[in-house]
Amino acid sequence: MDVKFLLKNILYIILLAPTLLQAASDLELDVSTLTSESVSEICPLLIDKNGEKIISDVSFSNEKVLLDKIPTENEARRLLTATVDNYIAKSNIILHKIKDKVIEIPDMAKKGRLMHKLNLNKSFLTKVFNDLYSKRIEMNSTFYITKFNGEAVVITQTKLNENELHIEYVMSDPDNLLNTALNTEGAIKRASVENIRSIARDVISNNPSITKMKSFVVSPTLEANYRRFGFTEFSCR
Repeated sequence: MDVKFLLKNILYIILLAPTLLQAASDLELDVSTLTSESVSEICPLLIDKNGEKIISDVSFSNEKVLLDKIPTENEARRLLTATVDNYIAKSNIILHKIKDKVIEIPDMAKKGRLMHKLNLNKSFLTKVFNDLYSKRIEMNSTFYITKFNGEAVVITQTKLNENELHIEYVMSDPDNLLNTALNTEGAIKRASVENIRSIARDVISNNPSITKMKSFVVSPTLEANYRRFGFTEFSCR
């Protein structure tokens, strides 16, 4: 494991330590095991007003943003920076509403898990906001955005390290984290699944030199999705 990947893992552990609500796993995927079926596009699942899941008629869309130019010369980077900034602000609003019981969650365990998830998500958003807003050019850094109806649902930052693609941070629209946790109308499911599939499609089509994808996963839901996709425990060889 390279030094940068190890340092990121240590950061995750520090962030997780106060609550210890989630386990964390080092996962890796051999790109050669992927098939056209395994990386095919999937339809969103939506929660309707009755709390039932319905398959959306509208598909996900995916975008790729590079940090190969400074913000003033990169419109996609500027737009993503604004989206991340907005999601940080929304995270603060939702957290305050939960604390002030404007948003009531009687189940204390569920409330704790949700607040932890929102805080962790906000910390990742804050980290990538600084990367995006700065004037640094990072040729090895790429953002993959999965959208529904033109709005970002999942944003993932990856970094290329020789022949490995490291999934650094996976972030969500805080409104969707809330709606999904409470199973309320407007929740959009499967976005993280489509997101990792879109990354894999890009790797296969545009980066054939990449042989492995790696991720240090702290979300049980994300870990389950990644394992179903083919990720397994990281092994030192």
